[in-house]
Amino acid sequence: MSESNENLLFPVEETVSDAAKRASKVPTVRKTRKKPAKRRAKAVGELAYQPEFAARLLAFFDVPPFRVTEVQKKDGSISLVETASELPTFAAFARSLGVTQVQLMQWEEAYPDFAQAAKKARDLQGDILIQNSLRGNYSSSFAVFTAKNILGWTDGKEALSAPQIISVRWEK
Repeated sequence: MSESNENLLFPVEETVSDAAKRASKVPTVRKTRKKPAKRRAKAVGELAYQPEFAARLLAFFDVPPFRVTEVQKKDGSISLVETASELPTFAAFARSLGVTQVQLMQWEEAYPDFAQAAKKARDLQGDILIQNSLRGNYSSSFAVFTAKNILGWTDGKEALSAPQIISVRWEK
């Protein structure tokens, strides 16, 4: 067999009968119908919850809102530059564990300690958002969008959009 054919799935020199013999060695898979489980079974490759995940979640979200660094200018003077920290998200935390946000939500429902840690993490996330918005490190449109969509905040306009019945009585 030539060097260029070594990495091929079906080498060029292989005959049809050789390929048929190799294919016959592949085990067949029988599909069996199983009764649906009452409780959701852990999917293949899914990470099982560990109590330490609650502490890891809080540590992930407990970051300073911004950093102040000294920068020396060309004239030799020192200037302080403020940079917003990366806003921690549940998507990033899920990625760090190798799971999905859906699995994090399932853990919140199933484990009270993780649910409590998630509430605290959202508070920390909100604080970072507020601090950086007030300091001008985030644009106001980004801050409003993020607060509404990630943190579930409202600005009161949603409540006013519902139709209200007004009755007017005329008196003589």
